[in-house]
Amino acid sequence: MLGCFRQNAAEYLRANIVSYFFIILILVIGVVVGAFAVKTLPEEQKSELINYLSILFHRLNSPAGYNPGDTHALFTTLVLNNLKTIGLIWLLGFTIVGIPFVLFIVFTRGFVIGFTVGFLVDEYVARGLLFALASVLPHNFFAIPALLIAGVSAISFSLMLMKRKSQGKNNLLYNSIGYTAICFTMLLLLIVSAAIEAYVSPVFMKLVAGLLVTD
Repeated sequence: MLGCFRQNAAEYLRANIVSYFFIILILVIGVVVGAFAVKTLPEEQKSELINYLSILFHRLNSPAGYNPGDTHALFTTLVLNNLKTIGLIWLLGFTIVGIPFVLFIVFTRGFVIGFTVGFLVDEYVARGLLFALASVLPHNFFAIPALLIAGVSAISFSLMLMKRKSQGKNNLLYNSIGYTAICFTMLLLLIVSAAIEAYVSPVFMKLVAGLLVTD
C-alpha cells in the first residue's frame, strides 16, 4: 500500500512539476515584492504600524496575554477566511479563465508574508526576525503547502477543461470528484493551520514579545 502511494505521488509530481515550479515562483515573487514594499511605506503609515505592534507586544508581555474568548474568536475567523479562500480557488478551477486569479491569490499570500517579515526585520532587526519566525512560520508550515496544492489542482483542472473542450476525452465527473476531494483535504489542512495560528503561535509570540517591549 505504501509503495502504491509513493508511485501515485511520484506520478502526480511528474505530471504537475511545471505547475508547481510556476506557482512556487509566483509565491516567492510575492514574498520579495512584499519585503521591498516595506521600503516604500509612508512614514505616517509606518508610525501607525509601529504603534500597533507596540500595543501588541505589551499585551503579549502582560500576565493576561490573550484571553480564551479572543483565541476562540480568532480561530473562528481564520477558519471562515480559509473556507472562503479554498472555496474561491475551487470555483476558479471550474472556469477556464480562473488561472490568473488563482495565481493572484498565491501572490497575495506571499506578499503578506514578505511584508510582515520585512517590516519586523526592518524595524527590530534580529529581534524582529525572531518574532516573525514565531508568528508567521508555525501555521504557514501547513498553510503554504495546502494553498500551493489547491492552487496547482485548480490550474490542472482548468487546463484539463480547456483540453477537453477540443478533444473531449477526459471523464469530467471523475476528475471533478478528484479535484473536489483534493480541495476539501487542503481545507482540512488549513483548519489545522488555523488552530495552530490561534492556539499555538500566540504562545511562541508571548515568549518573544518581552524582547521587543521598549518601556
